[in-house]
Amino acid sequence: MALFSSTSCTRSDSNSENLEVELPGDTTVLPEETIDYTGLRKFISESVGNYDYCRTVTAAGEEFRLVSVSGRNVSVAKGRVPYILTGSGGDIIVDGKTLRGDAAPKISYDRAPAISATQSGNLLIDGVDIGVKAGKTLQCVINARKHIYFCFDDVTMTLGSEMFTPYNPALPENRSELNVLFIGNSFTVDATEHLPGMITASGITGVNMTRLYHGGYTLPEYYSNFYASGVCARYDYVSGAQSWSGNSTLDDTPSDALSARVWDVIVIQEHTGRSEAWSWPGVLEPAVEGLRDIFYTFRKDSRPTVVYLMSQTYSNGSTVLLNSFGNSREKMFATTSGVVKQLMADTGIDVVISTGAVLENLRTSRVNVDNGLQLTRDSYHMDFGLTRYAAACAVFETIITPPATGKSIDDCPYRYSVSSTESGKYCTPVTDDNAPVAQQAAHEAVRHPFAVTAIK
Repeated sequence: MALFSSTSCTRSDSNSENLEVELPGDTTVLPEETIDYTGLRKFISESVGNYDYCRTVTAAGEEFRLVSVSGRNVSVAKGRVPYILTGSGGDIIVDGKTLRGDAAPKISYDRAPAISATQSGNLLIDGVDIGVKAGKTLQCVINARKHIYFCFDDVTMTLGSEMFTPYNPALPENRSELNVLFIGNSFTVDATEHLPGMITASGITGVNMTRLYHGGYTLPEYYSNFYASGVCARYDYVSGAQSWSGNSTLDDTPSDALSARVWDVIVIQEHTGRSEAWSWPGVLEPAVEGLRDIFYTFRKDSRPTVVYLMSQTYSNGSTVLLNSFGNSREKMFATTSGVVKQLMADTGIDVVISTGAVLENLRTSRVNVDNGLQLTRDSYHMDFGLTRYAAACAVFETIITPPATGKSIDDCPYRYSVSSTESGKYCTPVTDDNAPVAQQAAHEAVRHPFAVTAIK
C-alpha cells in the first residue's frame, strides 16, 4: 500500500488542491456524473450510508470533482464557493492562499466547524471572519484531512476522507450490539481482565468481545503470522457473563478470530517493554499499516474502528527502565507516548486508550503503596486488582460508554475483593474507598492520554 509520508503531506498542503492516497482493492473510476447541489447532498448521504469514503477532491476552475473509494465520480459547479484545505499544523489554505497568524481559525480534522456568514457575506468559521466571501447555497467546502466538510446554508455534511490515510470510522454510538476484538499480549490482558465483570455489573447487554493473547508478542509478529496457526490464545466474552472464557494455550489463528464476527471495534496494542514501541517508523509503522489494511479489506462494507492501546511504563529499578531509559519513568513515558502521537498522525488511527497514562496518574495518588513495585505486581505488569481495574475503566469509558447509551464507569457497582502481597501476584482489592481514585485516573487518561495528571 502506498501512502503519503508525513513529509510529502506537509509539502502538498502548501500548494495542492488535489490529494490522493492509493487504496487496496479495486480503484476503477466510473464515468463522470454532473450533479447540482441537491445531487451533491444526496451523493454525500449515500456515500456515508454505504461506507464509501472520499478518495480525491479536485477544486479547479469552476467545478468540484469528487471520486469515492467505490469509483463513483461526480462533479458540481463550484461557482464562488471557496475551497479550504487544512495544513498539518492547523493553518488553512483558501483557494491556494494560506491564511496565517493568530487571527486565522484552526480547523480540527475530526470536528465540523461552525459555519455562517457576516452581513457583508464573509465566511465566519467558529466565529472568526476569514475575510473570504462565502458561497450562497453551498457556503464552502473544507478538506480537514480526516473529513471533508460540505457547509451548506442550513447544514454541514461530513464525508470521510481517504486522501491522506485510509479513513478510520468514528467509534460507534447508541448501538444495541457491540462487537470488540482485542489483539495483544499480557498488557492487553491487564487492560481488559476486569471488563466482563464491569460490563455485566453495569447491566449492559449486547456486548461481545474476543481477546487474542500471546505473551510478549509484538504487532510486527502478529502481522507476520496473522494467517498462521498456533499463534495465539483466544478468550471470549458473551453478553451477561462474569468473566472471560478460554485458556492460555497458543492454538488459535488471528485470521480465524477476524472472520468469526463483523467487528465494530478492533483494539491493537504494542509491547512497551520492547524496542518496537520505542521508535517510529521503525518496524512498527509497516506492521500497524499492514494490520489496518487486513482489517479494512476483510469486510469492505463494514469497516471497523481501529483503536490503539498504549500500555504501561515500568517501575523504577526494573531492568528495562535501568538499561534503556536511565531509570527514568518520565523518559520512558515520553518515548512511548511520542511514538503513539506519530502513529496517530501517520496512520489515521485516531483513537487511543492510554492505560500507560492511567498507571502514571495512579502513581501520583494516595493509593500508590510504597513497596518498590509502584502499583505493579512484578515491576512491569499491572497489579492484579486496583491497577488492572483502573486500566479497564479507561477501556470502558472509551469504547463501552458511547454505545451503552452513556452508562458511566462511575455508576458501576463492580468491585474486586481479592488481596495478595505475594511477589509476582500482588493484588490490591478494589473497594468503595479506592475505586473512585482509579476512576478519576482513567477519566484523566481519556482526556489527556499523553500527559501525567496528578490525582488528589
